[in-house]
Amino acid sequence: MEENVGKSTEIKSIEDFVKDGRIDDAVHLIALYLGDSTEDNYIDRLEDIIELLLSLHGGRIVLRFLIENIIIDIPSLLENLSKKDSVLRYTFLLLLKTICENECDLFLPYSEDLLNSEDPNVREADLQLLVYMAGGDNVFDDESLIKNIASKLADEKEFVVEKASQALKAIGKKSSSLVIKILTDCTKEISDLSENEDLKNKISDVLMSFVTIETIEEIVEAHEKKEDRLGIEESEITDKELALRKKELEIKKKKLELGEKEKELEEKAIKEKQKVLRIKEELLEEETKLSEEEVTAIKLPKKKIPKKLKKVESMLLDKELELKKKDLEIKMKKLELEEKEKALEEMEILEKEKTLKIKEELIEKEKELSQVELELKKKMIEHKEKKILEEESKRVDQTLKDIEDHEEDNSNP
Repeated sequence: MEENVGKSTEIKSIEDFVKDGRIDDAVHLIALYLGDSTEDNYIDRLEDIIELLLSLHGGRIVLRFLIENIIIDIPSLLENLSKKDSVLRYTFLLLLKTICENECDLFLPYSEDLLNSEDPNVREADLQLLVYMAGGDNVFDDESLIKNIASKLADEKEFVVEKASQALKAIGKKSSSLVIKILTDCTKEISDLSENEDLKNKISDVLMSFVTIETIEEIVEAHEKKEDRLGIEESEITDKELALRKKELEIKKKKLELGEKEKELEEKAIKEKQKVLRIKEELLEEETKLSEEEVTAIKLPKKKIPKKLKKVESMLLDKELELKKKDLEIKMKKLELEEKEKALEEMEILEKEKTLKIKEELIEKEKELSQVELELKKKMIEHKEKKILEEESKRVDQTLKDIEDHEEDNSNP
């Protein structure tokens, strides 16, 4: 009597905390309440808590917090329940139905580990939770999990097999394409083994539960769309290949033009250098002549020039002036020549810069071309993958046909 009074007091306090929005206090009190339980009354207390929280506004938030923080440890709970009678286990699982439908993400992380449990009761309980999860608005897209569920069709315990079949049918209502694909693959893997006939029948039974005329039409329509897309993509790839070849030819043409320009520039530079050399040779000859004349003038004996020779002296002075003038002219020519050489060098530098710029442009274009080639290769890979998917779709169609034929055979004994 006292225990019931204590129990009702704690439950009432938890209810008040939840209603008042005192989530932390509610969680703390629930943890204490469950912590004080014994092995015999733990399940009863847990049921009371879950029933209470599901009936209250804001109760689901508290329940979620309890599960996330492992105050309510679902895997351990299922392990413990497996040791008790099945009625108690099913009653408790039914209690989790609503939260499974609405808070699927709380249970999914444990699903695969529980499916691999050595205890068949735990495997069955987990499959039942998955049935509840599939009953909500949840869409299953985890191939690994669905494959694991499918593997339980070959479980040694018949009640686990039945529950696995039920789970696959429930999941297939919203994810039929994925389930069909996985089960079809399973059928292929076991097709050569005669001892797997029973498993084939179980897979066929699951497939037939959601393979309707509408589903077949959807698959056919999807297949046709894939074919159309493949045709368009093939055309695009061909166009891109042609454009790529055209670009390659343009680049090759530009390279040839650049090579010819470089040759012309080299020839021009050689000619200019030859001109400069000729001018230098001429200047050297002139300088040599002048030097000889100067030496001759210097070597003349210094004598007193008689009056009669004044005219000769004047002529010599004129000659000397003329030589100096020539010397200046030669120097001027040298300067002009140097200027020409500099101009030529500058012209060469400019031409080289132009050439480098053109080369850089060509390199950039080649990079772009490489990028286009990479994209094209990527497209081709995607194209191949789509073809593989198309073949896979055809195999699915064949499987569906086989199933229909099998069904017809069964209906016409």
